[in-house]
Amino acid sequence: MRVRLLAAAGGGLLLTCLLPGCGLASGHEDVEPPNGAPGTEDAAEGPAMPDHNVSTDDVLIVVDDGAEVSEDCGDREVVVTADDAVVVLHGSCGLVRATGRGSTVDVGSADKIVLVGVDNTVSFASGDPEVINHGRNTDVVQGGAARA
Repeated sequence: MRVRLLAAAGGGLLLTCLLPGCGLASGHEDVEPPNGAPGTEDAAEGPAMPDHNVSTDDVLIVVDDGAEVSEDCGDREVVVTADDAVVVLHGSCGLVRATGRGSTVDVGSADKIVLVGVDNTVSFASGDPEVINHGRNTDVVQGGAARA
């Protein structure tokens, strides 16, 4: 029996069998995958993003390229996927995530700041947020235009 290592995650090994007919559906080759399963025609391509900015009591999502947003954060989660947006959020925010390109996000304070996009700057007026910076040419700095 030939076995190939596919991944090592969390200390466990995921192995797969390469023998013909070996697998969960052995003997049932005519089994169809459920609707929406990966690799099928109607598979989902990840979570749907809204067509325009969304502002609720729990979350602020900025998707409109070139948007200028200025409001109170109100402890919300903030997601900026827009390109070239200018976002100023006064007061305290929860998680702030910048995944777009060329945006400036100023917050009064934040629990956590995550950068994944390109050429973004996130500023915070006060506090000591946890920072995760996986972006390219991105910065998190203290200061900015938002009020704590």
